[in-house]
Amino acid sequence: MAGDQSSTGGGAPQRPGVDPAAVADQMTQLDGAAVPGQGPQPGGPVGAPQQAGPAPAAYQPTAPAFPAQQAAPAPGAQFGPYDQQGGAGYGYPQAPQQPYGQPAAPPQAGFGQPQAQPQFGQASYGQPYGRPTAPPQAGLGYGYPAQTGAPVTVGPTAPAKQRNPIFVFGAIAGTVLTIGIVIGLVVLFNGPAPHHNSTTGGPDTNTSASGKLGVGWTVPKATGNASDHSTLGEWTTDKLLVRGDATGLTAYNLSDGKQAWTLPAPSGTKAFCSMSPGLNKNNVGGVSFNLGDDDCAGIGGVDATTGKLLFKTGQPLDRKSFDTQVTVSDTTVAAASSALLAGVNISDGKTAWSFKDRGQYCNESAVAGASLVVVSDYCSDGSPKQQLQVLGSGDGKQLGSFTLSGENERVEAIVATKPVVLQISAGSDNDYLQVLDSNFSPTTKIPLKVTGEDKLRPTPYGAPLAKSLVIGNNLYIEVNEGSKTGLRAIDLGSGKTLWTKDAGAEEGVRLVDHTGTDGPTVIAMHGYNKAAQLGTLSATDGSFSPLLSFATKDSFLSFQDEQVLFDSQDNQVLTLPQLPMDSTLTLYTKQ
Repeated sequence: MAGDQSSTGGGAPQRPGVDPAAVADQMTQLDGAAVPGQGPQPGGPVGAPQQAGPAPAAYQPTAPAFPAQQAAPAPGAQFGPYDQQGGAGYGYPQAPQQPYGQPAAPPQAGFGQPQAQPQFGQASYGQPYGRPTAPPQAGLGYGYPAQTGAPVTVGPTAPAKQRNPIFVFGAIAGTVLTIGIVIGLVVLFNGPAPHHNSTTGGPDTNTSASGKLGVGWTVPKATGNASDHSTLGEWTTDKLLVRGDATGLTAYNLSDGKQAWTLPAPSGTKAFCSMSPGLNKNNVGGVSFNLGDDDCAGIGGVDATTGKLLFKTGQPLDRKSFDTQVTVSDTTVAAASSALLAGVNISDGKTAWSFKDRGQYCNESAVAGASLVVVSDYCSDGSPKQQLQVLGSGDGKQLGSFTLSGENERVEAIVATKPVVLQISAGSDNDYLQVLDSNFSPTTKIPLKVTGEDKLRPTPYGAPLAKSLVIGNNLYIEVNEGSKTGLRAIDLGSGKTLWTKDAGAEEGVRLVDHTGTDGPTVIAMHGYNKAAQLGTLSATDGSFSPLLSFATKDSFLSFQDEQVLFDSQDNQVLTLPQLPMDSTLTLYTKQ
């Protein structure tokens, strides 16, 4: 899966048996019909009459490509203060994953089997080794040059709009990036916190809160199959919160909770599969669609201000893209899975860049988040045989690469982007977090399984239910502490645990997506005995400082399976249940 020789040091031969003139044009109008006035281009349906067209673009490690939800940094730019954690894609239908295996001798071209898939929010493990991927159909799959087809019909776009810094839940402040509206967490300090012994429980150091939170408004649960309404993700603008599930995207006014617009799955698609973790500076987000038979190979761009679908492109692939993750920049939407890795121009829906294998006999896994796409592969005819590459999501250019040590290792998720923290699957209890420096070279390796403890379960960048985040040089992650949920702080420089605390709460703590000033924001859950409290844990020792109390003593306010966002400017808390059984959204305001 290398790029061109100038960037990766090796050529990438074309797969045998693939005629560039047989690559299908993926551009469609919003209703799924062919673009009027356009004859078949190179890459049209097999057997269809072809018009002359430009020769396939020479492969480059990746040409301009899908960006992250936030605007992508310039290739090679060093990251500034450390960023939030987030998640990988949340593909719609999933299938059981298959383990990696050793690649066998190179078989004939076209030999491949459907990809087994992981659960929601996890990266795909790719095909078993030894089964090289069959050449996918058209443009967006691995190994194909950029499309030359005509642009799609694009609806009007709202004027570019800068983020309102006053009312944005969990917004990320960018330094190098021009960042769109995103729900997330941001860096608060630059150096690692001093080491302390790990302790749990203990009384609160400050038991008084400055006010109470009552329900401002709530959105009732949706009707129909509850599983169809599981949250895929959320976006925020200065006035709207956009929530997505398989059935569609819906925007709600932050002022009163009333519906502003809705966008159902468009013609030619069965459902929404995933959303980008956030928006670009023009309030445009990326999405992926199920095109049928659980193949999430459709890609689109959405104007979050108006709810207009700006483009829709893609067609089913030979190897299904179950686990598609998308990320957006100011110019492109990038998509990544074990079967798909490419970028699409927001302006016209044309393929901007497409990744190509390093060799003829490769199996890949790819994930996307913020300004990055990360690919790991095993190429039986490559050197090294197993490699990990970090690409810029905006143009697909390689930012860094290194060899993976274990034969079964592959990237599973981007956990954070500043610094870059990757979750690497290495089989059974050998999974680990790999921290990268500003040059995208590996530094600290942190095992996820420690003897005598449950395995740590970080959430991917932009996950719809974040249970881990990076602030400064610390990873904060929810852990089981007996019958409670505690929060653990881990120094990313040393990999050592700094502390584990539960704020002295009867039911433990729930991590909140919020930009704070000192350590993570949490909700201390007290059940019937005491109203839940919103507060912060000190980065230094994990001591709890309450900010606000909820007005109701209610065990249902557990927040355990809700995405919790905090707007400290207006002292408001917004909750989004992962599965909306009682309500879809609830806004709590200071009384």
